[in-house]
Amino acid sequence: MRRPLVAMLFGIGILLAATPAFAQTPDSFTPAVEEACTKYEGEGARHGLCIAYCEAQDCENTKDSNPSCSTIAERFISYSVRQGYVKGPKEKPAIACKVTSCTPEDAKYCGGKEFDCSIDGTCQQVCTSTFQGFGPKDEPLCSVAPLCKKCVAENPKP
Repeated sequence: MRRPLVAMLFGIGILLAATPAFAQTPDSFTPAVEEACTKYEGEGARHGLCIAYCEAQDCENTKDSNPSCSTIAERFISYSVRQGYVKGPKEKPAIACKVTSCTPEDAKYCGGKEFDCSIDGTCQQVCTSTFQGFGPKDEPLCSVAPLCKKCVAENPKP
């Protein structure tokens, strides 16, 4: 009676231990450990579509072989425009999967957050507040980005 119970519990333990090994995305990082879409937190569908594009589908690396990537990007653009974002040309894809404008110090000391901003009719990534160093009383010195109209980039033509 004990032997079948022990064997069954052992089998369940092996299945549970092996499950995370199969839960991988194309870049081998699960969405839980990626931070590409934190810049879209609080923006509803833009945040969800970013997670689908950058983290779950890993479209920055698989877009040529994954037809759902273009669908996700088009929905991201369409939703953004309905929310009042302006469309603008941009050399990068509509959904930016890398944080390039803000450094970890910008976020830590100044609350800097990356977003797309229309500058001279072009959609560019900017950081809302950048860390400039510490003042005489060890307070962080921050430079705030000028106000601009948020934008969404059109996907570049191949």
